[in-house]
Amino acid sequence: MISGEFNLNMLTILIFFLVLPTDEPAPFHTGKDLQTALATNISWFSIGSELGIQLRDLQAQTGVVILRDRRIDPHQAISVKTDFVPRVQVLNQISSAIPQGAFCATENFVCVGPAHAIYRLPILLSHNAEQVNSLRQKIDAAAFRKLTAKTDASWERLSEPRQMLLDHAVSAGAVIRNPDVIPHDVWAEVRLPRMSFSESATMILNQFDLTFKLAGDRAELTIVPIDPEQLLEHRYTVGSKFKATVVTAWQQQAPTAEIEWTGSNATVTTTLRQHAALNATLQELLNAVTSSDATSTTPDGSIRTRNFQIKAERATIGQLIDFFREERIRIELIDKDSPEVLAILSESVQLDTLGERQPGSKLFPLIFGTHFKRVDVQDDRVVLSRE
Repeated sequence: MISGEFNLNMLTILIFFLVLPTDEPAPFHTGKDLQTALATNISWFSIGSELGIQLRDLQAQTGVVILRDRRIDPHQAISVKTDFVPRVQVLNQISSAIPQGAFCATENFVCVGPAHAIYRLPILLSHNAEQVNSLRQKIDAAAFRKLTAKTDASWERLSEPRQMLLDHAVSAGAVIRNPDVIPHDVWAEVRLPRMSFSESATMILNQFDLTFKLAGDRAELTIVPIDPEQLLEHRYTVGSKFKATVVTAWQQQAPTAEIEWTGSNATVTTTLRQHAALNATLQELLNAVTSSDATSTTPDGSIRTRNFQIKAERATIGQLIDFFREERIRIELIDKDSPEVLAILSESVQLDTLGERQPGSKLFPLIFGTHFKRVDVQDDRVVLSRE
């Protein structure tokens, strides 16, 4: 968003370069589709924009659910600027702009929050799913299907996490012995894909530094504090491309951890605390490689046909020209040093009506057309002239 009286420090513009534009809202992407959505390249630019707004806009654009941990202030202003990079790199920069922040991608969603809680979340999700699976031969088949069924995990505005979990438990045929240990809180509305009770419960409880322990012979849960020293086994999918680097990094970081490699997959037995540290190292290495592999230029194609989306309120002509030039979109000003053109640069443009995705051939005349007599949108540049 662009706010304030054209103070550059308050300037925020978000522009998305979209390869495959669509007028329909994207469905939730999960599994492999989620990974594909995060691998798609975009360009992102914001200065002083609220975290919650940026996450909401990125979710709307990707079709991937992006959750914000309850401990993260959605109103904090952050600045992010990328070249044409995979969306996962945009997420990485957004979470890195949060003090002690991080993100992780799971099967059904992305979560942004405090690093210590984020990096342990995949390990807890896996462990708790295994707890539930251990009941397969201990309860009747119908009860097990009900317990593991995927249901709508969404919640409404002003929902209380404690009641949310109780409702989910009833739907899953489970009993929570001590729901009162979940602190009172009220959450904003969230839309989620369908997921199992174990997954939604782990995601919610992790935000309170809690998890659950399942009774050995029935669908009965006890809410317990997360124990960072709990010894757990977890399987990491590393990939052959990164295995050598990860092996070296993990050996230096956790020389006493039990690590068994099967091809490029590692089964690690160590404490939850150490798992979170190993997962953090793995993600940092993967993100670093992804960043170095990403192109640092804008996408191929004509400026005329490329699709843009601007989310802003207003800015001066000069601010807009500077921004487009920083994004490697060539703007040429005819008679740029004349008093008349210099005066135009300080004039403001109202941008809040330009929220729809549009090709450059339409967008640039809408932005500059009332200030310049000629707005010539070419394949490789935009020429502005008063004559």
